[in-house]
Amino acid sequence: MRSRRALTSVAALALAGLSACDSGPDGPETVSGTVTGPADLGAVVLDVIWAGVQGFEGHGSTQVYSAAVEGEPKHHRVILVGPTGGSLSFGILVDDVYLEGPVVTVVEAVATDNLPRSVGNIRVLLER
Repeated sequence: MRSRRALTSVAALALAGLSACDSGPDGPETVSGTVTGPADLGAVVLDVIWAGVQGFEGHGSTQVYSAAVEGEPKHHRVILVGPTGGSLSFGILVDDVYLEGPVVTVVEAVATDNLPRSVGNIRVLLER
């Protein structure tokens, strides 16, 4: 009788322990981003540093090209191209949107006529 009660207690504790386990992030989740600047903004190159990035996607008419920086798993170069000019919308697919926040830097920008634009007035907004 005593061993049966002990076995039941051990089983109950094991079940409670397993139910408390977190299987981790369901990922990937998408963080939406928008690059704003001059009305004729045609393309930008972004430097993105963020752990857990699985990829990038274009939203609307924005095309996205990306690559991880060799030897730096958190570091990515991303090119966003818009056919008509204006804001560029994109998504970042990440394992967990609540990990330490990303660092996003605008490296280069061009207008729809392919002429360089200053990056000083270009902003990147991310929404979790």
